[in-house]
Amino acid sequence: MTRKWEATGRVAGGRFVRSLMNGNPVSINHESIENLHDQCFRVLRWYQDVNAVEVYDTQRGCFVGLQGVGSQWHRHPEIEITLVTSGSGIRVIGDESITIPNSESLVVLGRGLPHYWKFNGKSSGVSVQFSDIRLLGLLPEQSRVEAKEFIDRASFGLEFANSDRDIAMAVLQQLSGDTVGESHLENFGLFLQLIGKLARVPVDATRRISSMSFDGSFNEDNYFEMQIAVDWIMSNYQSEIRLVDVLELIKMSKTSFSRHFGKFTGLSFSKFVNETRISNACLLLHSTEYSISEIALDSGFSNLSNFNRLFRQSKGMAPSQYRAGPVSSSKR
Repeated sequence: MTRKWEATGRVAGGRFVRSLMNGNPVSINHESIENLHDQCFRVLRWYQDVNAVEVYDTQRGCFVGLQGVGSQWHRHPEIEITLVTSGSGIRVIGDESITIPNSESLVVLGRGLPHYWKFNGKSSGVSVQFSDIRLLGLLPEQSRVEAKEFIDRASFGLEFANSDRDIAMAVLQQLSGDTVGESHLENFGLFLQLIGKLARVPVDATRRISSMSFDGSFNEDNYFEMQIAVDWIMSNYQSEIRLVDVLELIKMSKTSFSRHFGKFTGLSFSKFVNETRISNACLLLHSTEYSISEIALDSGFSNLSNFNRLFRQSKGMAPSQYRAGPVSSSKR
């Protein structure tokens, strides 16, 4: 029987660049992931604090402590599968921010997709991070095709329904348990089993999380220039943002930038800036009592009527309706 994904939690709109604690802009951290001892994947777990994680060391055959960055706005070129087993708070992935209840959730994050979790107190979970390039290089042709399709679907982030989450949970518990096998082959088999189970989930049984892709291509010549441009926009969205300033920053022509930026984000420069600002406005609408005029100004809009027009285009409703009514994700 075909399963439909049903949303849990409350979509708060989107943004990442503003801390809910102090209202200051937040920049993206670029996490450097070292796959221990030349493995194509690594397993992490945490029991109380998402910043105090343990990573499985295949040589020692046990989990060892590692300083995590889960509560910081960050991204990395590896694919990430994260199962949160407990903890409530806010989850931000790409341009979507949602409040999450104290229940289980399973997401897959594509390459370069910014994310963080801000929990209200204690939390627990497990993550598997892996290099898609190294994984695909190890698979036979048909398996490689199936894995590649799954990885491509994850570029915007995927959230899984309860039944599929339960299927993956059994494998994740094996990978993250203290009794995990010391055999590299056994661990790799569990990892492949996890990818296989998730790849078989029908498209309509998952929910695409972000309306923007931050993937681009990590092998593309201009990846780092696009990364700089996106980071600069995210850190300066409250001020006037001009294309000429970005071009000067990365030393690129307008034609070349437009081509690469569109491939990297899936949006034009102006659309990306507007969606970034509107997503921040959505978050403020649900997390503060600021007036709509204050939120518009705080999100980088100098004209209230322009803000209302662009907000309605993006969300299908006025800011006041978005604040007052049942919350839904932006039009995709």
